[in-house]
Amino acid sequence: MKKFYLAVVALAGLVASAFSAPVLMEGIAAIVDGKPIMRSEFLNNLYHFQETPEGAAMTEEQQKQYVLDKLIEEKVLLSRIDRDSIVVGDAEIDQRVTAHLSQLAASQNVNMATLEKAIRSQLGVSMAQYREQLAKQIRSHVETQRVRQRHVGAVSPTKKEVDFFYQTYKDSLPRQYNCVQLSHIQLKIEPDSAIVDSVKRLAENLVDSLNLGIKFELLAKNHSQDSSAEKGGDLGYYRRGLLDPAFERTLDLLKNGQYSSTPVKTDRGWHIVRVLGRKEDGVRSAHILLRTIPTAADSARVLQLADSLRASIKTKDDFSAAAKKFSTDKSSNFAGGLLGWYQKNEMEPAYVDPVSNLNVGEVSEPVEIDGSYHLFRLDDSRQIRELTLEEDYGKIEAMAANHLENEKLNALLKKWREEVHIEIRMTE
Repeated sequence: MKKFYLAVVALAGLVASAFSAPVLMEGIAAIVDGKPIMRSEFLNNLYHFQETPEGAAMTEEQQKQYVLDKLIEEKVLLSRIDRDSIVVGDAEIDQRVTAHLSQLAASQNVNMATLEKAIRSQLGVSMAQYREQLAKQIRSHVETQRVRQRHVGAVSPTKKEVDFFYQTYKDSLPRQYNCVQLSHIQLKIEPDSAIVDSVKRLAENLVDSLNLGIKFELLAKNHSQDSSAEKGGDLGYYRRGLLDPAFERTLDLLKNGQYSSTPVKTDRGWHIVRVLGRKEDGVRSAHILLRTIPTAADSARVLQLADSLRASIKTKDDFSAAAKKFSTDKSSNFAGGLLGWYQKNEMEPAYVDPVSNLNVGEVSEPVEIDGSYHLFRLDDSRQIRELTLEEDYGKIEAMAANHLENEKLNALLKKWREEVHIEIRMTE
């Protein structure tokens, strides 16, 4: 792109010299609901699109029209973000940027200092500049996702729709490169029952305090063991299905302003739950959380089980049977612990080290990740593979869902384009 920009500047200089008058290379290509699309923005996107296989198959006029339409759609979406009063906080974006960089470093098996040097040498920008660029991209993505959530929602395709999508687009689905097939056994480190019971009694004492008239917000600030304590336990609005099922069932039984008369148990500990308000797509709730924290003895007990299982596993069938019997991961234990295929550069960062030195058929040493011990088995490894319904149904289902969501969004964009003022100023 830099060469292209320099070429444009050089051409501008020649024209200016020939006619003894300055030539304005920047300008406005279009205005959408008061938001300009700059000529430089259009040329930048056009340049990159021309290098794609899709763009290369078009005439120059088709390329220009396609790129301009996409930029107009982006501005129409931005207009909808303003109209819907969608606000994404700086703290959330910063957190997402940090998480992205951590995952990038882990996928390359380097520390942050090495990643920063690579960014500076390969991209010619500082880490601060790279974070700023990344933040803009992530903010745009998050805002667009919020619009999709509000107006499109989540689409759950039927098996018939997934099959149709696969048969229609299978030749253009992305291949996987440098990939591995993994299974795992997850053994959650649970606290001893004595700890669970003692924390429950503390929570019951807090309920008694509420019954005596002490304010919920005050007790939350003084006793709740998570970040919501600073806000008096306020968790904000959550759509149904995003919170723990036991937590949500309790919310359903409460009226606005009421709190649960008995503590509620989840994986995090004991909660005293309160409803602050309701609207169509969610419930605003608060809680006082008392965590049930495992001891070193609890961790040692689970590690001993993991070591014992690893020693007893000789075959893939042994691993599958152990996963079905012992694994606490409900999303994979029924399938013998099968996690599926991963491209190595897209793996969960915590999975990289445990499986990096495994040969096919080997089982890793126990590794602690997020409060559980895991045993990983490398089931297969391939340099290149095609996606199949048999082995990648979840991925293909997600692609089909995204395709259907895009269809709904495109229909909305067509409608929204008619509701805003669009002025095309680009003449060439």
